[in-house]
Amino acid sequence: MFKKTFGVALLLVILTSLSLPFPVVSAAATVSIDPRTPTVWGTDESFTVNITVSDVSGLYGWEGQLFYDSSILSCLSASEGPFLKNAGGTYFNVSITNDFDTTRGRIKAFNTLLGQIPGVDGSGVLLTVTFLTKALGISLLDIESVILADVNSNTLPHTEVDGGVQVVRQFRDVSITNVQVSSVFLVSGQILEIQVTAANPGNKTETFVVTVFSNGTAIGQHVVEGLLPKSSSVFNVSWNTGVISPNATCLIKAEASQVPDEEITDNNIFVYGTVDIVTGVHNVAVTSVSCLSNIVYQGDTVYVQVIAENKGDYTESFNVTVYRDTIVISMQKVENLTYGGTLGLVFLWSTEGVPSNMTYNIKAVASPVEGETNFDDNVLIDGNVTVYPYGLLSMQIVEVIPSDQFGQSVTGFLAGTMANFKLTLNCTLFGAKSVLLTINLYDVSGNTIGVVSFQGPIASGMTTFVLGMPIPGTAGTGDATVYANVLSDWPHLGGTPYSPEASATFEIRGS
Repeated sequence: MFKKTFGVALLLVILTSLSLPFPVVSAAATVSIDPRTPTVWGTDESFTVNITVSDVSGLYGWEGQLFYDSSILSCLSASEGPFLKNAGGTYFNVSITNDFDTTRGRIKAFNTLLGQIPGVDGSGVLLTVTFLTKALGISLLDIESVILADVNSNTLPHTEVDGGVQVVRQFRDVSITNVQVSSVFLVSGQILEIQVTAANPGNKTETFVVTVFSNGTAIGQHVVEGLLPKSSSVFNVSWNTGVISPNATCLIKAEASQVPDEEITDNNIFVYGTVDIVTGVHNVAVTSVSCLSNIVYQGDTVYVQVIAENKGDYTESFNVTVYRDTIVISMQKVENLTYGGTLGLVFLWSTEGVPSNMTYNIKAVASPVEGETNFDDNVLIDGNVTVYPYGLLSMQIVEVIPSDQFGQSVTGFLAGTMANFKLTLNCTLFGAKSVLLTINLYDVSGNTIGVVSFQGPIASGMTTFVLGMPIPGTAGTGDATVYANVLSDWPHLGGTPYSPEASATFEIRGS
């Protein structure tokens, strides 16, 4: 069945020693080269091919030979593929003879599973071979003497598909195919974005350096790494024109470094053309001033929003100051605002101690920068704020009465039931205000029954609340008192009352 070789003999010993045969279904398989006809560019280049099997059933062991033209190829290595060893333990043996005869080299391999396991079904790699090219030309990759066997020592039918490799002349070439710029007119100090397209027209993967020049002086570099044959790479190089004096004309070009053995170098350089560096202007401005509210009460904080803009052509740093009439509220520094850029600023104005019953104009001023000649837009007066005094009775408790849950007046409550209290508040302040309402209950003996509160915004005008709390069954019966307060916040958080305390009496009756 097998040729009398070392590999075959060992395979026979292993196969015949198995005491538990496995059922095998024979099917036509294919043993072939993958890739079948590779092309390799140039000599002294390594490449890899696989010997594969497809559509095999029950493969337990195999052996075979691969012949190649020894004047064109030299085998560097041959290793076991994963097809069999993924199924279990294997024995693998290979020999490489690059001068097998006057014209050919030979790889001879043997591979088998070990132990009482069934063969492998499917497709996969039997052998991986790495060659080195020696000369230009075409070499057949000739598969011969292949034997596939199952676990019961039966040969498996198959077909063999040879391959071949073509070693062609290496052609190395890199080029610059296009250069584009973000603008042809720039102010000194602005950034010029230069887009470069580099290409590899050759047939070998290349790594090279592209240098961009202005009037012959290098202004940027980019490494193009691992560019595949017949492909291109697009990238940007940024140039700060601050090193160029105004009123200059700059010739922009890109150049690719030569690669070893490059045959064509005329296409390594691409000249874009000229870019003019011109004199710009310095101009900063305030373009917006606004307040979140134009009516406040003495002691409130006013939020003033300002937008500063750089309308010039240079990066600028300057101060922005906000005034109420002629009095400075606050100043902030704007750092390195780029040309065409805007920056929003928020200023906090505390009206504590500011005279009330007065209306103030709000003004923002951007300090001039060096070289600025247009100052009209440095100042902006936009809107006003009126400050009113806080009156003690600007928020007044009109009444607090015991009531049912609908706000209807009652005279008292049973101990152990829910008590409700209707509180009416009159707010004469402008706009919504956040307040804290508290109701404290005391029984006939002056003992605290409980506290209920509400904290949140209220609108101008009359507002009615119905707040409830349980009366404990242990509360003393008789006349009790409710006290109502309206404050800016809890006292331990700095809150102060808006209005004098209001109170009412009611009866707690025994259950």
